[in-house]
Amino acid sequence: MRRRLVPLALGLLAASAFALGTMPMLGLAQDAKVQKLVFASAGFEDSNRFWMVARPDHLQYDPFLDTLLEVDPKTGQYTPRLAEKWSNSPDFKEWTFTLRKGVQFHYGYGPLTAKDVIHSHSLMVRPESTATLAGFWRQVEEVKALNDHTVVFRFKRPTTIMSYAASRAGDLRIASKAQWDKEGQEGFDKRPAGTGSYRYVGRQPGLSITFERVDNHWGGEKPAFKQLEFRLAREESTRLALLLSGEAHIADLPRELQKDAIKKGMKIFSSSFPVDWMTVYLGGLYFMPGDPALKADVPWTKKPVRQAFNMAINRKELLNTVFAGKGTPVYVTGWSTQSEGYNPEWQHRFDKMYGYDPAKAKALLKQAGYGPGQLKIKILAFTEPGESEGPQVAEALGIYYKDIGVDSEIEVLDWAKVREMFRKKTIGCCIWPNIISWRPSEEWIRISNYSKGPNHHYENEFIDKTYLAWGQAVKPEERQRLARAIADHLFEEFADIPLFWFANEVVANPKVVADWVYPGLAAGRSTHFDRVRPPK
Repeated sequence: MRRRLVPLALGLLAASAFALGTMPMLGLAQDAKVQKLVFASAGFEDSNRFWMVARPDHLQYDPFLDTLLEVDPKTGQYTPRLAEKWSNSPDFKEWTFTLRKGVQFHYGYGPLTAKDVIHSHSLMVRPESTATLAGFWRQVEEVKALNDHTVVFRFKRPTTIMSYAASRAGDLRIASKAQWDKEGQEGFDKRPAGTGSYRYVGRQPGLSITFERVDNHWGGEKPAFKQLEFRLAREESTRLALLLSGEAHIADLPRELQKDAIKKGMKIFSSSFPVDWMTVYLGGLYFMPGDPALKADVPWTKKPVRQAFNMAINRKELLNTVFAGKGTPVYVTGWSTQSEGYNPEWQHRFDKMYGYDPAKAKALLKQAGYGPGQLKIKILAFTEPGESEGPQVAEALGIYYKDIGVDSEIEVLDWAKVREMFRKKTIGCCIWPNIISWRPSEEWIRISNYSKGPNHHYENEFIDKTYLAWGQAVKPEERQRLARAIADHLFEEFADIPLFWFANEVVANPKVVADWVYPGLAAGRSTHFDRVRPPK
């Protein structure tokens, strides 16, 4: 039975209108016998500059750099963190946050004030910022401090997703202005001061990053483990070996290797919500009038090719073999059943339009002018934290496409290189599977399909015009209509190859980890390490 997904998305406008804070849950952990908890990660873009990396890479900040709002690990609701309450103006252009008093930055950099929030926002909008939500934060017209503990964001346009953006699911990490003023960027790079329940100790680039517990955390949180280390290991077999040898206690493993770990006595821990989706993206679909990046020789600029690539895939088999049957269908990329604009009709039409039918796929390719062996493609693969299955899906795609007469070559690249290619529109050569975590559908379109957004997936004039109207709308029924219009359009146009929703999963040694509740919604996916509990 599919679990309820992201209750916070329900009634977005009403829910975000006003929220009154409560104190975070106090830590009740006992000290663990193991002093240092080691998490073997597939790796991330190594940097303390949170304004330069994508949301999945925020795993490295989650232990020590807080956000204004929390994501409740059990309910998925936005709750107070550094801000004890927040509210929006009736036109959704102003958002006011009241900061918690008595929060101290690590290493003696003093108390949290509104100046730290303004400073952190200024980092997000620096010219070199490539953060996932950098474009969102650039829509802020002004950030002002009403006093030491009240800060107001004034946007250029109505903004209904601020609670998401300011939460642990977003990417506005709050850093110390006092440290920056004293030590500059060099000091922040060397030893950034945060307010989390762990503080930063150091990193060995490409190898590890370590933290130590804060014993007098402002919220009373007390992690069970005195130290925490993220051990980077790109090779999945290496992560499995680290876990089985005892060098690591938790590992991010592809589902096909999880069963090997289970046989050795390990245990799977899942996020509270199925928050990740996998889709195969098609490079080069730049249909805005006059866009020079659109190349007529990119095969999937032809709609029949896009439908053929969808119908060539046996989704049921792929789910069972690569994802151990743990997933539910994605009908339109980025839309869950709780997303603004979701259309239940997609489910009823999906099999006829997208379902596995190799014969129909061959006919569609022939209609587009491609006979057997006449089409050759490149499939890119990479891994990121919580995204271990990408290479296996790439291999499966190659097999399915071979069956319909399409030859493919698989190239494994770093995620940063793939991201650079689609952001610079130089990826018309290729298709690539990617796992992305849930976000509001408006934000998903801004990032991926709006022509002035950063990622440049499927773009055209209809999406741009409708997205801009959606962004100005504040009445729920109008927003729903515009959101659905875009999603329906993507569905009808076969804008990409949607696959599955699933929970984030990691594998742990139960002799060290007895319990761990995390939402999966937070940036970095496997988060809230302060809640990892040892056996009693």
